[in-house]
Amino acid sequence: MTNTYPHKNWMSATPSIDKLTLLELVWPGAHNAGVDYDFSYPIDVQPASHWFVCQDGPFIQQLNEGVRVLDLRFLSEEHWLGVRKFHTFHGYKHLKGRSLIELFKSLDFFLNENPDEFVVLDMHELKGTDEKNFDYKGFHEAIIRELGTRLIPLKNRYLTLGALKKMSPLQRIVLASDWHPDFSSPLYWPKIRSEWSGSDITSPEELRQHIERTLNNPPEKNRLWSLSATSYGELAGVKRITRELNEWFGPDSGWAPKCSIISADFIGATQLISYCREINFSRGLRKT
Repeated sequence: MTNTYPHKNWMSATPSIDKLTLLELVWPGAHNAGVDYDFSYPIDVQPASHWFVCQDGPFIQQLNEGVRVLDLRFLSEEHWLGVRKFHTFHGYKHLKGRSLIELFKSLDFFLNENPDEFVVLDMHELKGTDEKNFDYKGFHEAIIRELGTRLIPLKNRYLTLGALKKMSPLQRIVLASDWHPDFSSPLYWPKIRSEWSGSDITSPEELRQHIERTLNNPPEKNRLWSLSATSYGELAGVKRITRELNEWFGPDSGWAPKCSIISADFIGATQLISYCREINFSRGLRKT
C-alpha cells in the first residue's frame, strides 16, 4: 500500500534538524489555510470560490501533507457564544471558512499521532463583524483552554528542537499574533512579518520579481518572517502556480535557503515541503 502522505512526520523522521532552533528552519506554509475546496460554502458564493479559496483540503490534510505553518485569519460573530463564534475568512467578511473548533480538533488529532512535529499558527488577521471589535478575550480563553499545554513559550525561542523535545512532550505549537491587552501571554510570539508584493493583483512574473527583491535583502534572521509566494489574477482569481513554485524554490535556485516561511496557495500540490525538508536536513548536518 502506498503512503498517501510521505511527509506526514517529516520533522521527526529527520533527526539532524534536532540541532536547529525554530528560527533556523525553513518552514513550508499554507497561505489562508482556513479556506479550501473541501469546505461547504453557501450556494450563493460557490460560483466565486476561485476568488477566495487558497488550499485544496482541510487543516488535517495540510498537516498530513507536511505543511507546518498555517496562515490564519479569524473573525468573531457576535450572534454565537463561546468558541463557536470564531471562523476563518478570506477577503470579504461573509466568505467564511473553517472554524476554530475544527482547528483545535485537527491539531489535537495530528499531534497525538505525530507528537514530535512542530506547527506554527500565524494569526495573520483577527477581525470583528458588523462593526464590532474582535472578541480578543474570548479568543484568548479558547486558545489557552484548548492549546495552552501545547504552546511553546516565547522565552524558549532560541532552544533547539532537540532541547524542546526533552523539555516537554507536549509543547509543539508556536502561536504568533499582534499584541492586544486581552490577547496577551508569555506563551504568545510576536506577529509574523509578511513580505508580500503589495498588490492584490500579482502576476507570476510580478511575483517572481517581488521574491527576487525580497531575497536580495532578506529580513533579520532572529525572528520568523513569511514570504508570500502567491499570485492573483484579475479574472482568474487565486492562481495555481505549481510549476513556477517548484522551479523558483528548487534545489538549484538558491532561493529557499534564504527564507524563513514560504507561504503558498495549494501548497500540497507543490514540491515545497520536500524542498524545505532537504534544506533543513542539510542545515542540521552542518551544525555541530
